[in-house]
Amino acid sequence: MKHTEVKTGEGLGDIKFGITRDQLVDILGQPTEKDGFSYEGGEEIDTEAWHYDELEVSFSFDKDDDWRLGTIASSSEETTFGGEKIIDLDVDSLMNLLKNKGYDDVHSEDLSTDEIPNHHVVTIDEESINFWFEDGELSEIQWSPNWENEETIIWPN
Repeated sequence: MKHTEVKTGEGLGDIKFGITRDQLVDILGQPTEKDGFSYEGGEEIDTEAWHYDELEVSFSFDKDDDWRLGTIASSSEETTFGGEKIIDLDVDSLMNLLKNKGYDDVHSEDLSTDEIPNHHVVTIDEESINFWFEDGELSEIQWSPNWENEETIIWPN
């Protein structure tokens, strides 16, 4: 896969946050599947998630952002963060890697329930990134522009 490097606040490889759905189709072609979601049970679709199963990547577009790319999630073993392949790492290994990369404000939370045991998330708020763990291994990386500092987000044309 050509687009493998997580670029916090920017996108995935050459795919940038803020591109339109048509621009993503120009880059990757049609998605394998599209899901539509509504806020608070409304009938109108407010968010679309596009899944590219072969690439193991999903892209979300929000109506409130003029249907521009606002979130990316990857479960591909080819995806890299800071030059390192990280899918399948355990929590301690990821925490050590993040510390070595200079991330100090990292939050780790056990979200396990009876229905979903061994569920964990590691978050870097300043980078708007979540690392999701299932059964002790990193299974998905999810990131977006830094929404805490929205005035710095400039959507591409």
